[in-house]
Amino acid sequence: MLIAPATAESLRRHWEDGWNGRDVETILEPFSDDVVFSSPAIPKFTGDETQVAIVGLVPLRTYVEEALRRSGDVRYTVDATYHGAETVVLVYTCHFPDGTVRPGSDLLRVDDDGRVVEWRCHYADDPTVWRPT
Repeated sequence: MLIAPATAESLRRHWEDGWNGRDVETILEPFSDDVVFSSPAIPKFTGDETQVAIVGLVPLRTYVEEALRRSGDVRYTVDATYHGAETVVLVYTCHFPDGTVRPGSDLLRVDDDGRVVEWRCHYADDPTVWRPT
């Protein structure tokens, strides 16, 4: 299934508005109950270096709530949205209160019902390798 531009835009809005509005419901609204979420940040939250994925909406809600609590006044800007077969990629910048900026990208895989079934986060090892223009 090819992702429609409107679907990609809707996912972008949920992601950006949710994180910047610190609104768990907005962030999680497009996700399926059995979503698989992976991120290099998971071990920081769980204390388990071997855990890199969370399965299910309920554990994901707990993770997002904790991420919002820990992130403080970080602001997010989605710099680009790409859509393809079954997936949307959001390329974004995290703006930290101290002026630090860090790029990231998230891949969202969507099922035939338009629900996100997989969410994969990616961060640059060296945040200077890419800067939005």
